[in-house]
Amino acid sequence: MNPLTKLAILGGNPVRTAEWPRYPILGAEEEEAVLAVVRSHDLSAQMGSAVKHFENDFAAYSGAKHALATSSGTTALHSALAAAGVGVGDDVIVPAYTFFSTATSVLMQNAVPIFADIDTTTLGLDPASVEERITQRTRAMMVVHMHGYPVDLDGLMAVAEKYGLVVIEDCAHAHGATHRGRQVGTVGHMGVFSFHQKKNLSLGEGGMLITNDDRLAEKARGIHSFGKVPLAYNYRMPELHAAIGSVRLKRLDAENETRNRYAAYLGKQLEGLPGLYPQDVRPDTRAVYYNYLVHYREEEIGIARDRFVAAIQAEGIPVPQIYEPVYCHHTFKVRDPYGCGFPFQSPFYETTPGREPCYEDGTCPVTEEYCSRRNIELKIHPTASDEDIAQVAAAFHKVAQHADQLRSIAADRT
Repeated sequence: MNPLTKLAILGGNPVRTAEWPRYPILGAEEEEAVLAVVRSHDLSAQMGSAVKHFENDFAAYSGAKHALATSSGTTALHSALAAAGVGVGDDVIVPAYTFFSTATSVLMQNAVPIFADIDTTTLGLDPASVEERITQRTRAMMVVHMHGYPVDLDGLMAVAEKYGLVVIEDCAHAHGATHRGRQVGTVGHMGVFSFHQKKNLSLGEGGMLITNDDRLAEKARGIHSFGKVPLAYNYRMPELHAAIGSVRLKRLDAENETRNRYAAYLGKQLEGLPGLYPQDVRPDTRAVYYNYLVHYREEEIGIARDRFVAAIQAEGIPVPQIYEPVYCHHTFKVRDPYGCGFPFQSPFYETTPGREPCYEDGTCPVTEEYCSRRNIELKIHPTASDEDIAQVAAAFHKVAQHADQLRSIAADRT
């Protein structure tokens, strides 16, 4: 067999042998910003000016009245929930398809997360599934723009308005994404961002809470920095991270344009390949591709998704399959985050038969199907070159066009 067409997983030559480009890459401007903070001798936001400067920059960029920098995306989520008045005896509806801190931040506020299913077009919360799970205990809804694809905010906001729910947008994957011309995070009552190393706006660590509501902003600011609220924390962002943030924010749109260009290229290159369907972007929205998502249909190609993904990885293309339904996480299997059954067994948390929190398999069947069989997630960082992205497409073509090699191996093992 020709080594150029023999799949690498079976001993052929891989499409790519070089390491995937590093992300992010920091330069002289970031160095100078950090040095300016060091020379000021003020490393805390209580003393310096870098955090305030970054907050102002981010508020102006997003079109929000208030921006509050925090130590992480998780602490921003917790601050938002506390500012919204979520607490003991309350439910918060969250998507089953997200990073687990979206849900564990609810436990941090002594409330109970209720998992709703996703729709198949955005992989965000399905408004119909949300409405099915609302009870008299439901206080808020956490909306997640997974992989940088904006969700059905029109439908979700309509449900929230109908039932009087606070909407917190988790935009950890969606810096710069838009819905009907507005930045995500400004459509709900509050928006939350993460600046972890892998994110589109990468500072290593850090987070941001934005809102147009003066009351929520005042409460969140007190909660995050020992203010005059019943219980406050030290969730402040350090000056060094903020200094880098102001520099990198200026590049965010250009880097997102690169991600969009790579996404458009891959969409064209994958067109027509059996079993591979790039996720669509909702009309009147702009995605920013924290990950580029491909939906896989095993029934068309005849190979299990994980086998197909392993073949792509063998060709030298990183494919990080990391998401599973959040209720599969051990925290929700044990249901005892504080060692005393709280908040699930709180006397203030009353349920009716058939309306108890459910974290069992089958709770959200669409999420389970897409996590276990459908989703392929690809990194298309702006530090990659056109050639790097072309090799991604080439690997998919090679494996899809020679899938018979995988099918024959699978047949031999049955």
